[in-house]
Amino acid sequence: MEIPNPYKFKNYKLLIIIPTLLILVSLYFIPKIPTGLDLRGGTLLTINTNSSFDENALQDSLTKELGVRDVSINNMQGPLGRTVEIEIEQNERIAAGEKDMRGFYASVETVNGLEYDISRFTADLERANITQTEKDDDQRSLNDAQAKLPASQKEMYSLADSVIADYEFFVGKVDRSNATDTTTLESLLANTSINAKQKYQDKILSVIKSHMTVEQFSLQDVSPSLSEFFVSKTQEVVLYSFVLAAIVVVIIFRSFVPSVAVIAGALTDILIALGGMGLFQIPLSLQSIAALLMLIGFSLDTDILLTTRVMRRTEGTPHERAYEAMKTGVMMTCVSIIGFSVLFALSLATQISTYYQISAVAICGLVGDIFATWCTNAVIILWYTERATKGAKK
Repeated sequence: MEIPNPYKFKNYKLLIIIPTLLILVSLYFIPKIPTGLDLRGGTLLTINTNSSFDENALQDSLTKELGVRDVSINNMQGPLGRTVEIEIEQNERIAAGEKDMRGFYASVETVNGLEYDISRFTADLERANITQTEKDDDQRSLNDAQAKLPASQKEMYSLADSVIADYEFFVGKVDRSNATDTTTLESLLANTSINAKQKYQDKILSVIKSHMTVEQFSLQDVSPSLSEFFVSKTQEVVLYSFVLAAIVVVIIFRSFVPSVAVIAGALTDILIALGGMGLFQIPLSLQSIAALLMLIGFSLDTDILLTTRVMRRTEGTPHERAYEAMKTGVMMTCVSIIGFSVLFALSLATQISTYYQISAVAICGLVGDIFATWCTNAVIILWYTERATKGAKK
């Protein structure tokens, strides 16, 4: 069936209304996107079981016994059996302990640096060939390091006490009296942290096993520091992706409006994909972010296909060239949608959340790419080409 050429109509510019409405709807749903475990921290258990259980009772037990507020349970029945995914938010005591541990290690570095400076300046003052000027400088530096050391040591031991207080809820009373130096104190806190997290995980499994039979399980724990690292790196990667894409597009077309049109198409595609994530409650995680980055490549592919055919080729009119590009681009996108739909069906059958997130985000983005490229980018490029043609005739 031949698709009619929408660009032949006089009011083809009205096509831009469709992606505009989709963006407005997406902006409503984007704040509703749930944050995945990778980016907010917590514990994820994937359990294989054949027993039935009361989800509400299990959720109440986990929140009460673990001292957390947010527990989500996804009970999935597939051809390979029942799979239960349980996401538990980060325990406040565990999170506080990790934060205090980071502060402790930072203070240890400060204390070690001051102790090294004191020994170095002391050694310099004992040199026989030292000048009076060097002696005065080293003495001032030595006095400054000696003045700062007690406060830094006090902060280090205070943070150590805070770490122990955070973890004693899980491991019981911890004796710090034998930790008389920095090395033994670091070892004590490291062991306390490991024991506390292990006991916390054991408690999670104990509560779950009291409600269901656990045949196989996997446990993924994402600490607050690791989730903060993921968030910062994700922001950097997304920013660098758009910046590098913009640079490449400007180099290729060497014209402002076509370059802006290509980037606008990619941005529209991502916004629509994010709106779909909010609508269908697809979590923002490392997997879905990877799919969003992949969508940037898909969008640039179709946008550059359109822009190159309209602006670089000469056969036919610009509207006809845009139409031919649309037929090729839509066919490419539809084939990709079919491929990701197969992956989506496989994810539902196997209950693999990674496949589900990647395929669902890709499908939302590819559907959005059809409107972003052929209703936004095409309209801008054709408008620019018409203006350039009229200007050349004058």
